[in-house]
Amino acid sequence: MKKLSLSIVAGASLLVMASSAFAEQYLPEIASKAPYKKAYAEMLSFPSWVSKAQGTASPVEKVSADGKSFTVGHMCKPHDCANNQLSVVFSADGSKSWGLLATRSAEGDTFNKQLLGNPDKVVAALLEKSFSDNNPED
Repeated sequence: MKKLSLSIVAGASLLVMASSAFAEQYLPEIASKAPYKKAYAEMLSFPSWVSKAQGTASPVEKVSADGKSFTVGHMCKPHDCANNQLSVVFSADGSKSWGLLATRSAEGDTFNKQLLGNPDKVVAALLEKSFSDNNPED
């Protein structure tokens, strides 16, 4: 019985030491090391239809807002437009872009929307308008 108690105490001590060592790590440290590095990169990557701009789309539009000119485009994932969409706004000279990635599960009722490129209020409104114009029933 004494051996069993010592084994339990020793095991508990190792567990406490292991959790203590893990608690002293920080996200930037573990995100750059295996196995976390791959999972972190996958989390930040976009589906290929987004990253390669290979989607079903309509012609882009030139718009003005707040005294500035922009180019606005919208595309969706081929064969799954109802659930996977991307609106993009480009600055007049094409040097900056911002996006609104909207996705939902096949069973989902609402879109999960993610703003890309840190748009200001004017650009965010253009992105939302593009999304609304392409989803009149939502």
